[in-house]
Amino acid sequence: MSREYEVIDNKDSIDELVSNYFNFINGRYLEDALKNFAKREGYGQGIVFVYFQSDLDAYDMAQLPTPLDENHILIELGYPAVEPEQIAYLDFGTFYGYLDKHIRKEIENSPEIAKLTDLLSEVKSVLQLG
Repeated sequence: MSREYEVIDNKDSIDELVSNYFNFINGRYLEDALKNFAKREGYGQGIVFVYFQSDLDAYDMAQLPTPLDENHILIELGYPAVEPEQIAYLDFGTFYGYLDKHIRKEIENSPEIAKLTDLLSEVKSVLQLG
């Protein structure tokens, strides 16, 4: 994590940030990401990351414009894609909504990965979303 951030808080920009995240973790990384999320652990590849509160130490928390709490994730898109780095805070419900939509679209395109729905259910349960 760097020291300069642009906090993204409008829906269109967040949609784009989340889309960039999924573009990086599609394919073989998607299952790994879901397994991590089911343990409330973040996951990233290259220049995109999702963090849970437990992923960040005191130093990282101090670098953030607003500390990350236990009911939100932080999604980050870093250099060289953007400068300064872009971050967005998403509550679990919003994050899960993006995750659900993306996984369902992936399963439509590749039915053989339907096993991801079980992992998606685990994530929903761990995030206490009903």
